[in-house]
Amino acid sequence: MTAVQACLQMKSAIGSVLRSHRGRLLTLAVAVGVIAAACGGGSTPTSTASDQSSDTGGQGGARGDAEFGLTEEEVARRVDAIESLIATCMTDAGFEYVPVDYATARAAMDSNSNRKSSGLTADEFRTEFGYGITTLFAGAADQATLGAGEQNIRIREGLAAADRVAYNRALYGENPDATFVVALDEEDFSQTGGCTSAAVAQVFSADELGPAFVNYQNARDVRVDEDPRVIAAYKDWAGCMRQAGYSYSDSAEIDADLASRLDVITGGADPGTLSADAQAALVELQGEERAIAAADHDCDLEFVDAIKTQVETELLGPSANQN
Repeated sequence: MTAVQACLQMKSAIGSVLRSHRGRLLTLAVAVGVIAAACGGGSTPTSTASDQSSDTGGQGGARGDAEFGLTEEEVARRVDAIESLIATCMTDAGFEYVPVDYATARAAMDSNSNRKSSGLTADEFRTEFGYGITTLFAGAADQATLGAGEQNIRIREGLAAADRVAYNRALYGENPDATFVVALDEEDFSQTGGCTSAAVAQVFSADELGPAFVNYQNARDVRVDEDPRVIAAYKDWAGCMRQAGYSYSDSAEIDADLASRLDVITGGADPGTLSADAQAALVELQGEERAIAAADHDCDLEFVDAIKTQVETELLGPSANQN
């Protein structure tokens, strides 16, 4: 195995764990440091929707473990293709834009999944940050620069205020927090706009952008989650959560609920600009997030963890639980 192949394999293994919020607590941002140390920068050849049939991640091929069920190599190629298209679109709109390389995009995606937790154990992170949804949110201004690359950040900061607004609108449309790397990491391009949305539409097929692929789970996860034993375990988990005072049927509902309530309080504003009342409401919500995360962890250990590990091993082999 070459060094590049080993690097990509490491990224794929870590990335597949980071994409569930329980996995984020287990892996932590130290994984980003491991990737950075093991893998250099650089990019790979581009690819578009028209040639995805030759890749293992495209429609009709075997699915990978990275975003949208693609292989890590295919994600890298698509990132390069999209960034090139964004640069062309921004030039046509009258702005300078430097394509972001894949290493920068991947680091930003991992950062989006798990911010500021480097050096903490899973228990320490859970106690201090819960899931990191309300406790580590960056606000719209910081979110808009996530994965933008140092050159593009300097370009944006060098613009007059009105031109900066026009730049963001050209790049992101009406949602400056729906950046390409965030949308790719969360496997949902539905909120993207501007040059970002236009570029994505040229690289991802219509089927991939359809409702069935919003928040897509890769095929191996689906096999496990559809097993009757796992379904029953999550019903027990939901009952356990209700006893703790929280009415959720699955972990995705937790993420959506906390994110929605955060948006009501902040409106996407930066934390430092909130009013005193909003700050107090945010602190209360952050405390609730920590409590929910603790209950989730306890219920997961009691009802889900062992059964899910057993099913993963039976369906996917012993290596499924070695990440």
